[in-house]
Amino acid sequence: MSRRAMRLALFDLDDTLLDGDITGYWNEWLIEQGWIPDAAEYRRTWDRHMADYAAGTLDMEAHLTFLLAPLAGREVQEVAEQVEVFLDSRIMPRLFPGGLAQVAWHREQGHTTVVISASTAQLVVPLARRLGCDAALATALEEQAGRYTGQAHGTRTFKEGKLHALREWLGETQPAETWGYSDSRNDLPLLEAVERPHAIHPDPVLAGIARERGWAMPTWR
Repeated sequence: MSRRAMRLALFDLDDTLLDGDITGYWNEWLIEQGWIPDAAEYRRTWDRHMADYAAGTLDMEAHLTFLLAPLAGREVQEVAEQVEVFLDSRIMPRLFPGGLAQVAWHREQGHTTVVISASTAQLVVPLARRLGCDAALATALEEQAGRYTGQAHGTRTFKEGKLHALREWLGETQPAETWGYSDSRNDLPLLEAVERPHAIHPDPVLAGIARERGWAMPTWR
């Protein structure tokens, strides 16, 4: 299928395809590996950030600085090896069967499937590859001399940033048909931009909007 005739399905990851938050699981993994020395303080900060996320008030720059600090100075290859073991152990068993079936259905129809997530690329890209998706759009990590700096770079794939990243990826291509799947009020800009929005296990704000607008609300649990 040519890009001009593209039919595009966009999937959020956390609490949409995945039962939980991939970054939260990754944090716990890093604590177990000894990469985060003060586990109690890290968990307290994470909980505050997740409360802000749920309220739609998360400061993404502060959040990224916090999240990426444990990777500063780590070799990119070392992190990648940890990610593969982590995905096998903690993430693949937690993917919703209904979400996997929906990805598979789109692929069978010849649609272009993209995971688009506010979580960071070192986690999202290899997972999307495992799902057989055509692309993954996620916040990239800055590298220098084969090591992570602890900083992000490029478009932050959060709220309206997901739309910016998608437009950058599409270029001049205008898909013939679009689907979107997410659980979060933070993805309202993305869901409003597609022709077939789906609210998956939606938070209360998104659930109210979905009911008002007649959006599909399937459960994948």
